Parts: sequence; structure tokens; C-alpha cells
Amino acid sequence: MKNNKLGGVTLLLLFFVSACNANSPENKFLLAEKLLEDKKYDAAISEFQVIVEKSPYSPIGIESQLKIAQIQHLYLGRSQEAINAYRELLKRVKDDNQKREIEKVLADLQFHSSVLGYDQAIESYKKLIQEDGFKEDAESLFFRLGRSLFLNAKFDDAVKMFDTQKERFPNGPLYWKAELEAANSLSAKGNCTEAIKRFDRVIAEAKEENKILAIFSKASCLEEQDELDSAYELFSSIKSSYPSPTVVELKMQKIKRRKILRKR
Repeated sequence: MKNNKLGGVTLLLLFFVSACNANSPENKFLLAEKLLEDKKYDAAISEFQVIVEKSPYSPIGIESQLKIAQIQHLYLGRSQEAINAYRELLKRVKDDNQKREIEKVLADLQFHSSVLGYDQAIESYKKLIQEDGFKEDAESLFFRLGRSLFLNAKFDDAVKMFDTQKERFPNGPLYWKAELEAANSLSAKGNCTEAIKRFDRVIAEAKEENKILAIFSKASCLEEQDELDSAYELFSSIKSSYPSPTVVELKMQKIKRRKILRKR
């Protein structure tokens, strides 16, 4: 009888140990990974969140917070939820290099989430530029800041940023893209005369990809200035080489209609 009681106690202890092990952060993490693999994204987030709440500053807790951010960002496309998750992660990460990488991901996410506006992206890129100085990816940060300013309709600031980028990285791979975007900023502001000067420089000196884009933008400027024949000629010259030939064809048709109406 005594042995039976001891056996029952042993089984009960084993049951509790097994239950505790099942709820351990490590087992929870494995379960969350399996749910992620099975594309049960919200369920995976719930499991990772349990780990975060129990061990927010432990290595496995920090890894779980990263997983939550990545699922929201890469799998579900929930921009604001992903941004919030990355911000929570930044509060817990201590390593400077890891922090910087998260800040870059966060800035890019803010940049691509146009529904949120570009103010957040602008502030994030400014912060990264101050931190990174002249490191190898600094040129791309300057360029993205310029693009964020452009998309936020801050055209004068965008031109200044692109010009600053060119001054600091005169031999950088994004030099001519910056010149092209500076010209586009001037065009968007309504200063086609100055924009065309810059487009001409890109056309004369840049590689083919940027040259074609500059021809398209210059033609659009000429169209705005009512120089329809010159605009039509430029559009025609890139009809087969522009990335979206249909767009060029529509531009040419529009100019034809305007010329017909002008003759009436």
C-alpha cells in the first residue's frame, strides 16, 4: 500500500515537471517556430509574446521580440504593428551594432509605409546619419533621407540633401541618382528651367539607366512648358528603352491631342 502511494506521488511529480517543461521559454519558442513554419502567424505571435512577457530582457525574450516584429513586417505586412514591435525591441537591445541594424530596418519600414507619412522616416534617417558618419552605407542613408523629403513635398530640403550627398560622396555609386532626384525635386517645385539644366547633365554624363529616366523627366518638363514638339521628340527617342513603354506611349498620345486642339 505504501509503495502504491509513493508511486502515485512520483507520477504526480512527473506530471507537474512535464507541464512545467512544456511551458518553459525554450519549449514555447520551439512551438512558436513550428506555428510560424505552418503559417499560423497570429498564433506564433501569441506564443512569442508569452516569452517576451515572462523574460523581456533575456536572450530568448529579445529573440522572441525580434520574431514578433519580423512576422508583422515580413509575413503580415502590418506596418504600424511592425514599427511598434521594432521600437519595443530597441528598448531591450544593448549591442550598438545590433541597435543600428534595427534602426535601419525601422527607418526603411517607415519610408515604405507611405500611409504613415514620411515624417517618421525623415527623423530616423537624420538620426542614423548622425550616428553613422561616413561609414560604408552612409551614402544610401543620405539618398533615402533626400527621397523621404521629396515624398513629403519638402522639395527645397530634398535638393539640399541630394547636393550634400554629392559633395560628400563625389565618387559614390548613387551620385547620379542624387543629381537626377535633385532635378526631379526642382521639377516638382515648378522650376523646370533649373531642372532641365540638371537633367541635361545626367543625360550627358550618367550611365544609360539614369540617362533614360532623365530624358523622360526632361520631356515632361518641356511638356509642362508647352514645348510640345521637343517633348514629343524626346519621348519618341526612349519609347523602346524606357522601363514602362506604355507610359511613354500615353504621353505621346496626350501631346498629339494637345497639338490637334491647338490647331482648332
